[in-house]
Amino acid sequence: MDLFSRFKKDYFNYLISIILPAAITGLSIPLFKHVLGAKGYGSFALWYNAVLILSAVLSGWITQSIIRFFPTSKNQNRFAKGTLEISLKTQLAFFVPVFCGFLYFSHSYVLSLFCLLALFVSSLQFTIAPILQAAFLSKKIIFSELIRTASYILVALCFLLLTHVNYLYSLFLAVIISYLFSLVYLQKQSNSYFKISNSENIGLAHEPLFKKFLKYGGPLSFWFVFAYLLSYIDKIFILKNFGGEMQGNYQAIFDLISKSIVLIISPIITSVFPILTSAYQVGNNSEIRNLLKKIIKFELIGYVVVSTGYWLFGSDILFFLLKIPDTATYRMMGFLVITGSFIWQVGILIQKRFELRMQSFVLLILVIIAFAVQLLFYLLFGSSGSELIYPIGFVLSATVYVLLISFTELRVLIKSVELVKIKRVYQGFNFIKKK
Repeated sequence: MDLFSRFKKDYFNYLISIILPAAITGLSIPLFKHVLGAKGYGSFALWYNAVLILSAVLSGWITQSIIRFFPTSKNQNRFAKGTLEISLKTQLAFFVPVFCGFLYFSHSYVLSLFCLLALFVSSLQFTIAPILQAAFLSKKIIFSELIRTASYILVALCFLLLTHVNYLYSLFLAVIISYLFSLVYLQKQSNSYFKISNSENIGLAHEPLFKKFLKYGGPLSFWFVFAYLLSYIDKIFILKNFGGEMQGNYQAIFDLISKSIVLIISPIITSVFPILTSAYQVGNNSEIRNLLKKIIKFELIGYVVVSTGYWLFGSDILFFLLKIPDTATYRMMGFLVITGSFIWQVGILIQKRFELRMQSFVLLILVIIAFAVQLLFYLLFGSSGSELIYPIGFVLSATVYVLLISFTELRVLIKSVELVKIKRVYQGFNFIKKK
């Protein structure tokens, strides 16, 4: 089976399995916005995104290292056990400083504790899931996501509608419980797959694994931070300059559109990297290049289809679901979010060649540059009075990142075009000379 055929099989497995949990998540956005109001939803989104950013720092380096090194591990049982222990120790090591950080910004012991617990369980879940992903057990991972999303919606609604608990506490309790359900399921499936009993003493030396992970995955943890900031800092600026109502509406538009696009594209990213890693180990570089080109073409076609559908009827559905005023500004915001999201996803795909070569530090530098461009853009033009500055900044940063990671390919393309032009001129000159 060639790489593209294998990719299609895994992709459709992920796509079919991910539709239900993603649809539940998508429907929850207008539901929670209606229950909480724009300000309430925007406030929770800011805190929850902060938890996800910290989770990327604490577990992102382990997650990416698992996917990169699992296929070449000689003893996958020991590899899985060792990564889980490293992840657990990492979360515990940062328990107190992270709690103090949440307390400093929230001034609430309860909210800080809930954020910390949400960070802890989500980080562990993000560590176990890629083990099964790297083992090509896609259905197990997506079923865990179905468990998580369904339990999150049900628990959150019960707390919000049946109790008088603060809405932030209610939503974070729902996040914690849902991740725990998913974590228990994934741990059970992992133990079953690797046939590891809880009482087995493997005796794995952790230091070589830890150093290997840290060297490759360490820069990727900070890469995740800046990647989150690209889609986070615009919300902070718009909250500061235009208030909670505008920020909540923009957050809802961004979340619903972005999650809908991820519904289609995330299975590509999820399924393709283990395939690329296995192919890279045996030197199938030409097949890897052809596979990535085909996927990028499909993503560009998807962007045209989605953009056309948005202007024809999608925006009407969006504003109806979210109960947001149907204005030209909000419509353009939605289109810019579509554009930025697709550009960013193309960048995530292109950067896989850096990950295969273990050039994670280069990726960190490039995403920092893209973030710096976005921040500078907001500082220079944020006082213009236009709300569209912020989604434009998101599109700008995504475009800058894609151009940076594609520089080598673009240079080769430009050179090839120039060579073709020179060849044609030379042929034309010879033709005239012969005459």
